[in-house]
Amino acid sequence: MTFSLRSKLFILVLASIALAVVPVISFTYSDLRESNAELEREAFGNVIVLMEDNIGSRYLGHLTNKVMDVLLRKDQLRRYSQLARSAWQDVSALPGDARQRFIANWIERLGSFGVHMDIFDAHGAPRTGTPQLALLSARPDMTDFKGRPVGSLLALAQLSPEGEFAVFDTLPGSPGPDGSPGPDGSPGPDGSPGPDGSPGPDGSPGPDGTPGPGGASEPLLVYFLPMPEADSVVVSAMLLSDIERQALYNEQQIIRSTQEKFQTLSLGKSGFIALVSGKGQLLAHHGNPKGREVALIPPRALAEAREKGRAETIADTGPAFGVAIFRAAYFKALDWYVVSAAPQAEIEAPTNALVRKLAFIALAAVLVSVAGTLLLTARLIAPLRALTGRAHALAETDFSAPDAEALTANGLPTSRSDEVGQLARAFTQMGRALARNVRALMDTTAVKERMQGELNAARDIQMGILPAPDAAPKQAGYAASALLEPAKEVGGDLYDFFIAPDGRQVVVIGDVSGKGVPAALFMSMAVTLCRYAVASGLAPGAAMTRINAQLAANNPGCMFVTLLIGLFDPATGTLEFANGGHCPPCVTGPDAEAPRELPGISGPLVGAMEDVEYETLHAVITPGERCLLYTDGVTEAMNEKLELFDLPRLMDVLHAHRGDTPAGILRALHEATVAFRGTAEQSDDITMLCFTRETA
Repeated sequence: MTFSLRSKLFILVLASIALAVVPVISFTYSDLRESNAELEREAFGNVIVLMEDNIGSRYLGHLTNKVMDVLLRKDQLRRYSQLARSAWQDVSALPGDARQRFIANWIERLGSFGVHMDIFDAHGAPRTGTPQLALLSARPDMTDFKGRPVGSLLALAQLSPEGEFAVFDTLPGSPGPDGSPGPDGSPGPDGSPGPDGSPGPDGSPGPDGTPGPGGASEPLLVYFLPMPEADSVVVSAMLLSDIERQALYNEQQIIRSTQEKFQTLSLGKSGFIALVSGKGQLLAHHGNPKGREVALIPPRALAEAREKGRAETIADTGPAFGVAIFRAAYFKALDWYVVSAAPQAEIEAPTNALVRKLAFIALAAVLVSVAGTLLLTARLIAPLRALTGRAHALAETDFSAPDAEALTANGLPTSRSDEVGQLARAFTQMGRALARNVRALMDTTAVKERMQGELNAARDIQMGILPAPDAAPKQAGYAASALLEPAKEVGGDLYDFFIAPDGRQVVVIGDVSGKGVPAALFMSMAVTLCRYAVASGLAPGAAMTRINAQLAANNPGCMFVTLLIGLFDPATGTLEFANGGHCPPCVTGPDAEAPRELPGISGPLVGAMEDVEYETLHAVITPGERCLLYTDGVTEAMNEKLELFDLPRLMDVLHAHRGDTPAGILRALHEATVAFRGTAEQSDDITMLCFTRETA
């Protein structure tokens, strides 16, 4: 699909606004959502702390009053017991029966004050038979809240001189000390609740709404005071049921106070706060009426609050309340939970409203930007279409014509000062430059074609100087072949084979420094001098000495050639050769032995220095052996990884084809170098010459 410039501008504007607005809205939404959630958590936390402090302060007051009431009753029991001991001592002169009746009458009057007393002898039996304390003598194994049995508290020897206090639970079914309902919930004498609005005898609520004891046992505070002179123990007791009833009343007061405190809280539209007992009973509530269902509160929130003191969790309560954040705190002393909750959607509502507002602003910005883009593109499209039409016409313009430069500027808005005008002027300049460059290219192409023709002619001349690769002289016991592949049109490598005046076979190979035409000219001179020197009957060393002197005498370019000249006698296998800085020849035989190099250097590079004497070297080629002469273009052939073909690979190919003809060996080596080089360009001329001494 192809998009027009107008479409691309629209896409660019929309993409720019999207890249600018979308991250801002996304980050704003994320940050605001986290901030609102954190603020809501802090608000929940403050509400919970406030409620905890309120309940805690009221419970502390209630606990203080309860302790003071217990201390007051202890003090009363202590004073009444001491009075009883004094009274017993005062009437000690009376007969036993009279004294017994006096004490019983005195103890009976104490009952009107809620104090129940008796004197127990050394055997743990009551002297007056007070029915309210008969339980102590009937159950000597009964223990108090500290686990002490009654028998040990009635034992005179085990009691402290100051006496001991103990708290017991009265047995269910036994009548109260003042004729009030029994601890099992049995009715009192008239079956009515207490005169102070305390709970009814069956556990039903009293007139003030406080719950009844529900048949539970009532705690009894008992004081044991030793009376050693009479070998007895004064036992006084008071029921703590009124304290417990007052405690229940105080708890109701705390609940009412908490409910009033709840009413002062602002919990949002759908939030709620509740006070829940440990048994799952709703004690107080404010906010969403659906929050009265205690089952909506996640159990894991209550369990975590009971374990850690406070808890926070997010739960899906279904259609009733949706996904909500719950915060719970546990008040261990009263086994109460304070739970506050708010729907998550309500918490995120301000953030969503802000995001919608930002999205509306972004949409308005997009519309304004699109309208501006329409106006801008309308002004740009017309001149750009003119430029497009002129660009299409370039393909049909004859830039070789004299008026080509003027044709490229016709109808273009070159007078505009904006970028379109700059583009039109640049287009005009491009047309003029194209016209000039086309004419220059035509001239250059003509020159290049002429030079290419001359190079081709030079290549033909160079190849004509050298013998054909298969044009080696024919002689019994001798065969030779050559291969030359220049890196350019003309190169600097050379080879030659011909017959010396004495009938021996002459082999020559060389590599001129440099490339191209200069190297080709220097090569042709070296070939001519080699033929002339050997034809003069000189040995290889002497011939190379003369060639070096003639090349060095007139060598302004300081060129040189690596040269190897050999004279080979097929009958004897003797090879006389001179090596002027060239690669050593390689020899391989028909057997499994590895190829070998013919060592020795006759002298330095040929043509570089005057007055150099070159030595003639000798070697023997046995029947069936092949001798390979090559230039460094073979071993230095380079692949894409800049690795060299090197000598070991050459030796491996030579050994693998040791029984092949000279032409076959050269062909195998050339194929190996081409395969090794791969797609890499040939960097140097490749020249090889191979001859063999054939077996008889």
